[in-house]
Amino acid sequence: MISVIIPIYNTAGYLNRCINSVLSSSYEDFELILVDDGSVDQSAFICRQYCAQDPRVKYCRQDHRGVSAARNKGIEESRGTWIVFVDSDDFISPDFLGMAAYGGFQEHELLLFDFVRLKKGRIAGERRAAADKNVCRRYEEKDRMYLVRCLLNMSQLHKNGSVNLASPWAKAYKRSIIERYHIRFREDLAVYEDRLFNMEYILTAGSCTYVRRQVYYAEVRMDSAMRGYSQDFLHNDVRYQRELYFLLNCRHIFSDVEAAYYNSVLSNMTDVLVREVFHPLSTRTYKESCSRCSKMQRIKIYRRALKYNRRTGSLSRRALLFFYCRKKYCIVKLICRAGCRILEMSGRL
Repeated sequence: MISVIIPIYNTAGYLNRCINSVLSSSYEDFELILVDDGSVDQSAFICRQYCAQDPRVKYCRQDHRGVSAARNKGIEESRGTWIVFVDSDDFISPDFLGMAAYGGFQEHELLLFDFVRLKKGRIAGERRAAADKNVCRRYEEKDRMYLVRCLLNMSQLHKNGSVNLASPWAKAYKRSIIERYHIRFREDLAVYEDRLFNMEYILTAGSCTYVRRQVYYAEVRMDSAMRGYSQDFLHNDVRYQRELYFLLNCRHIFSDVEAAYYNSVLSNMTDVLVREVFHPLSTRTYKESCSRCSKMQRIKIYRRALKYNRRTGSLSRRALLFFYCRKKYCIVKLICRAGCRILEMSGRL
C-alpha cells in the first residue's frame, strides 16, 4: 500500500483538483492522508466531504504550525510501504502511484520522477514525451556522493531530466527507512527543510532509482514561501547551513562534497539578497538593508563560501556577489531588483 500525504493550508481553490488526481489513480491500493494545518478557508469542509465519500481518505487537523509539522503528522499517521508527498496546490498523473507500486522497484528505497511546472494551471516549461518504467537509471550506495552533489548543486541527474532533488514531491520514500532512522522535516525552518529531509534520506537509503517519467504537476504560486518575500530569510538560511554542515560532517563526507556545499551556500546567499534584503516588498530603508548586508559579511560560512565565487556559478550570480563583497550595495540592489523581475516573468518567483 502507498500512503499519500497532502499538507493543507488555505488552498481551497486548488484542493479539489489535487485530491481528485489522487483518487483517479489507476492504482487503487493507497491511503490518502489530508493534514489540515489550521486552514481558515473552506479547506476543512472540502476534506470532510471527501472523507465521507471514500474510506481511503483520512483527515487530520492541527493548529497552524507550518508545512513541516503537517508532513510529520502525516508520516505518523501513515501505514503504507511507500510514502508519497503531494502539495495541495499541485496534482499527480493517473499512473504515478502505479509506477511507485511496480514490482520491479520494490527492492529499491527511493524513487525519483520528473515533474512539470505549471503557471496558473498551464504548463510553464517544456513537457517531454512520456517514458515508461523501463526508461530509468539505478543508483547504488557507491553513487551516493553523486546524488549528494546533484542535490547541493541543484543539478539534473540526466541531461534532459526535470527531477527536483530538493523537494519531497515527485518521489516515493520507503516508510521503513523513515521510521527506522526517525527522519523528519525540521519544524524550526521555514524554507529548505525539505532539502535537509532529502539529504538525510539519501545518506541513509541504500539504492535509488530515477524513472524518467513526468508524473507530477507543480503549480507556481506568487505567495509560495519559496518564491515570495521573507523578512527573516537570512536567519532561516544560517540555521539551515549550520544543520547541513553538521550533517555532512557527522557522515564524514564533507571533504568529498566541499565544493558543491559552498556552491549551494553561494546560491542561498543570492536568495537572501534577492528575496529578503533588497526585495521590492521589503519595508527596510536602504540604510537598514546595507546593515543587513554588513551582518552577512560577518557570517563565517558565507565568508568561506565567497572564496569559491570566481570558480563556480552563473555569471550573473558571480557578478552580484562580486559587488556584494566590495560593499557596492547600490549596485547589488539594482541587480536584485532586476533578478526579481526576471524570476517573476519566468514563473520562478
